[in-house]
Amino acid sequence: MEHMRSKIGSQKIILSDVDSTNNFAAKLINDGSIGHGSVIMAENQSNGRGQQGSLWQSDPHLNLLFSLVLSSRELHKINPICINWYVSICIIDFMKRKNLNAQIKWPNDILIGIKKVSGILIENKFVGSTLKHSIIGVGINVNQTDFNELNATSMKLHTSINYSIVDLLDDFIFCLCENEHLLFSLKHDDLKEKYLDSLDGLGELRNFKKDSGSFKAQIRGVDDIGRLILQADGQQFLFQNKEIQFL
Repeated sequence: MEHMRSKIGSQKIILSDVDSTNNFAAKLINDGSIGHGSVIMAENQSNGRGQQGSLWQSDPHLNLLFSLVLSSRELHKINPICINWYVSICIIDFMKRKNLNAQIKWPNDILIGIKKVSGILIENKFVGSTLKHSIIGVGINVNQTDFNELNATSMKLHTSINYSIVDLLDDFIFCLCENEHLLFSLKHDDLKEKYLDSLDGLGELRNFKKDSGSFKAQIRGVDDIGRLILQADGQQFLFQNKEIQFL
């Protein structure tokens, strides 16, 4: 798998300003000008996007904002949820290397304590049922220290270090390369195990909300398509991302 690992980060594009690195990556893929492993970083995003149509708010030049393109010929063999597990554990690995203890809030928010330090937006392109490429947008709060009313934090708030964003990008690419074999060698059970090792609240009772009201349940894990497994009143329930909220 060495030839695959070497491709991540082999093409880096650094932009001063863009609406969204995911949008920019999609245009370049359509033009045929970037391929597997390409990374697009922006010093500022004017319209960065988060999960479920939310905006990713980031002050210019203070945070790590980038997109990774996966378009390997082997991509069609991969269960799409494994891409989420892969990138999530890469962020956890990256944080550990910076002496920061982070956890994954299902499905892919990254927390330090109870506050969000990073988020992921994955946009997959299918032709029929075949996964052709995946664009993974990652935002990591790095040097920003003022988040207004947002429940957010940053690396600097925990370490008092003023980081070089470009150097952090290289450090993160290293983590992507180190863990890529878990994705492309189809070691999906290993990926899932690593994801669960860092899943916030695993085995604990937590409060949730769904359309019919609020309830308390124990987090039991995730299934093989990424649904959250909850246990309440002796029964187990499965939930997709948009079907439930944490309280």
